[in-house]
Amino acid sequence: MSEKHPSNEIVQTFMCTDRMHRSAVENQLVTLGIHRSQHMMLMFLAHCEKIPSQSEMAKRFEISPAAVTGTIQKLEKAGLVERRMKNGREKEIAVSEAGHAIVERTKALFHELDEIMCAGISDDELDAFMRVLERMQGNLRGINTSCEKERNTQL
Repeated sequence: MSEKHPSNEIVQTFMCTDRMHRSAVENQLVTLGIHRSQHMMLMFLAHCEKIPSQSEMAKRFEISPAAVTGTIQKLEKAGLVERRMKNGREKEIAVSEAGHAIVERTKALFHELDEIMCAGISDDELDAFMRVLERMQGNLRGINTSCEKERNTQL
């Protein structure tokens, strides 16, 4: 590691940038009247070919089934999702017209945010940065895999 940029400084700067990005996203979502966790679930539902069960969603988002239920209820109350009868006995969750409008609006907002974040950075610099991020992810994959195995053996 370079003496000019010790690894902890690089990681701290990366994490600070991530927090700044998350804050900018949350500020945009507030203007639309939706919380980040609700938005993540709305986007997930909008892009699913087959609507997953609430337990599958809990696993996907690494939250409790009760938290999924609470978020779905908030989305339903806001008119962004609807529960519909499926085959006469099961209910499925569908993104409403208002929900799809939020999805499209946030895609545009996030695209604008990405453009602002990458302003003044050349394609070559972005390509190099992407390669570095991919290598960092590769370096962490082995750790995360071994942590996941350890977690599963403790259950």
